[in-house]
Amino acid sequence: MYKQVLFIASLLALFVVLPQTARAFQDSPSGQDQARQLPTPEEVVAKLGDKLSLSDDQKAKITPIIADRQQQMKALAADQSGRRFQKARKMKSIYKESDEKIKAILNDDQKKKYEELEQEKREEMKDRRKQHSNGDSSQ
Repeated sequence: MYKQVLFIASLLALFVVLPQTARAFQDSPSGQDQARQLPTPEEVVAKLGDKLSLSDDQKAKITPIIADRQQQMKALAADQSGRRFQKARKMKSIYKESDEKIKAILNDDQKKKYEELEQEKREEMKDRRKQHSNGDSSQ
């Protein structure tokens, strides 16, 4: 239960960033600014490849999953309709679906490491939320 609450809270914290990201994409005069904000699917897979020791075949299968996830997240961020809670639920669904697809490609050791990486991300988000709620802007 605690993990689910923490996961949902992390997603909600990410959701606060999505509208800002969407505005940055819309307001950006050049593609260079956009490239700095979000890593490409290939960059994401390269990092995962290093951390999970992915084979070239696994990388080739995971890259379109990441690309699709990013496309869906950008569309969600750009969508001005709906409530934040609804968008957060949709975001959670997008991540859950893509994570399931990624895990289906991984072996057991890689799945374990992938889950550890996800836990680290959740902890980082928790720390950022704590710093933000304490008014600490020295990041």
